[in-house]
Amino acid sequence: MRYRPFGNSGMTVSAITLRLSDQSRLRAAEWRTLIFTAIENGINSFQIDGESPDLLRGAAEAFASVERRLLFLTWRVRDEDGQVTPAVIDAMMAAASDDLGLDYLDLVLINDPQTPEPPAAANAALRTLREGRAIRGLGVASRGDVDPGLMASGLVTALSSPFNLSSGWAERNRVRAAVRQDLAVIGEDFWPQALRETGAKPIFQKPSLWRRRSDPLADVGGYDFLTSTPGWSAEDICLGYALTEPSLATVRITADTPAEVERLAAVVERDLPNGVCAQIEMARFSAQERERAAGRG
Repeated sequence: MRYRPFGNSGMTVSAITLRLSDQSRLRAAEWRTLIFTAIENGINSFQIDGESPDLLRGAAEAFASVERRLLFLTWRVRDEDGQVTPAVIDAMMAAASDDLGLDYLDLVLINDPQTPEPPAAANAALRTLREGRAIRGLGVASRGDVDPGLMASGLVTALSSPFNLSSGWAERNRVRAAVRQDLAVIGEDFWPQALRETGAKPIFQKPSLWRRRSDPLADVGGYDFLTSTPGWSAEDICLGYALTEPSLATVRITADTPAEVERLAAVVERDLPNGVCAQIEMARFSAQERERAAGRG
């Protein structure tokens, strides 16, 4: 496993972060085994993205076996109304303390409030927890631009943003701008749904023979290499590519079985095959050009 500094937190985190989500309907013992496998493979960063009793019980048992200072634990706050309120924050801290047995959280991750700061009451509660060291940092998860006032508020220490081999300049600039502001960046969605479907259908249909003669991009820019690179799955290639971005402190993964964890952890130590990076750039360039052409049409 490789490790990277997490912004200015003073912590070094594994290049991949394991997401623990209610969507994975595992029993407590299965959660414990999954997390143990991650730890044994060098993963020390975990994002808690659920609150099912089995998840919390299994995670508590696994985390208790490791010195707390060696783990980087993020709690992803989700609320049905999309708002962070004092009640939501209180429930989060109670679950972290009572269910997980934690004295503090390294990072609390909230959805982008689209304002210069969270609602006043929640803002005050978060700042109080920061000052008391009950939470060490606050992150914002966003698929778009975050309000500049929020980024400069002194409250936010991390950004969680999609980054993958099809990311355009807007996403790339957002990630690099965050690093310039001394924020740690978590890469999400390294294997986007559109690319997961490449085995079922091509992203770009090849033009007819007559058009190929006049279209310089007709035979380049496809994503066939995702399913035809020996020894690499499409998911592995996508993860390997995200890991080449130095602006990312860590890349979030999801896995339901120990075997998946071991496979994805092994990708961290592998270099992408020769030529794959060039194919990725050609695919991205081709996609951008086709979008521009479609817009002109």
